[in-house]
Amino acid sequence: MLSLIKKYPKQADVALLVIGFSLGANLFVYLKLAGLNELGIYVPAEVYDINWVAPTFSGLLIGLGFSFLEYRLFPMLSSRLAHLWMSLLRLITFSCCIVGSLVLVHTLADLVVFGQILRSAQETWAFLTGTLFITLYLYLMILGLALNFFRAIGNRFGHGILVNYIVGKYREPVEEDRIFMFIDLDGSTKIAEDLGHTRYSRFLNKCFSDLSILLPDYDAEVYQYVGDEAVVTWNMQQLKDHSKPAFLYLAFERLLERNRSNYEEKFGVFPTFKASINAGKVIVTELGQQRKELAYHGDVLNTASRVLELCSKMKKRLLTTSSLSRAFETNQRLTVQFVSDLVLRGKDHKTEVYEVYPKTASSI
Repeated sequence: MLSLIKKYPKQADVALLVIGFSLGANLFVYLKLAGLNELGIYVPAEVYDINWVAPTFSGLLIGLGFSFLEYRLFPMLSSRLAHLWMSLLRLITFSCCIVGSLVLVHTLADLVVFGQILRSAQETWAFLTGTLFITLYLYLMILGLALNFFRAIGNRFGHGILVNYIVGKYREPVEEDRIFMFIDLDGSTKIAEDLGHTRYSRFLNKCFSDLSILLPDYDAEVYQYVGDEAVVTWNMQQLKDHSKPAFLYLAFERLLERNRSNYEEKFGVFPTFKASINAGKVIVTELGQQRKELAYHGDVLNTASRVLELCSKMKKRLLTTSSLSRAFETNQRLTVQFVSDLVLRGKDHKTEVYEVYPKTASSI
């Protein structure tokens, strides 16, 4: 289940919204009707018959409406509107979605109960002007904010990491076999000077947004962004194909090339990245009390960082160590070439370094 959530994050978000609103609406109705008969308040049998159908259908409509807004409408407008106007637009559209769904479901439910359009319209109007509607509207808006919060946290830290954090997997240090890839922007200092701080920040955001689009297809998670560098990680036990990190980098290069005209039009510069890949055992744990952070500790990351430095010195695009060279060699679409045994900065022993590149342009 966890692997499916990480592989299909958007679908997981839609499921969260639909299921969350459906369960939340049912809970509201249950609490409203609970114990009424025992108090001597008459509730028609028909109301109990639709007790779960109406709120479930309402939750389904609201969840799908929220998903459409978040993944279809808002992405097209976010780059055109200021944050304040986007927040106001979200509030208005979410309100319309909730009200429209409640009106539709309430009208259909009344048609089932009364069988008369006029009577149903009157009952719906009474519902809209009553205190129950205001209470339900506020309840669903707060529920929507809570669900969007969890959705945003999942997208920020990774759905798999969020689940593991909730269950408390990393409260105590845990040893894992992991792959790390460090991806670094070439010529970042000059680009920053040419673009200025604000445009450079937008430039980096565009680059890493393109990278994030590819992550689910390659079962990858972002560990952290450090300046102009992204650190991507995989759990080796969960990753069936250990050559995927190399293909993620190659796919990222290809995606950037397809977007070349867009980068040059907006920023006047085209980004190129270099990368290093290493694998091995690391310690995973939560750090801090006030602002907790999931951290990976181990020589694997230090080695990957040192190998990344060699990319610039040797003018190579993608370098790896012996920890993954065999996995890359067995893939017929990749070529692995031994570079050298090197003593990396800060180390006492030699590290075997290999260059990785596609055999042919069509192989990626």
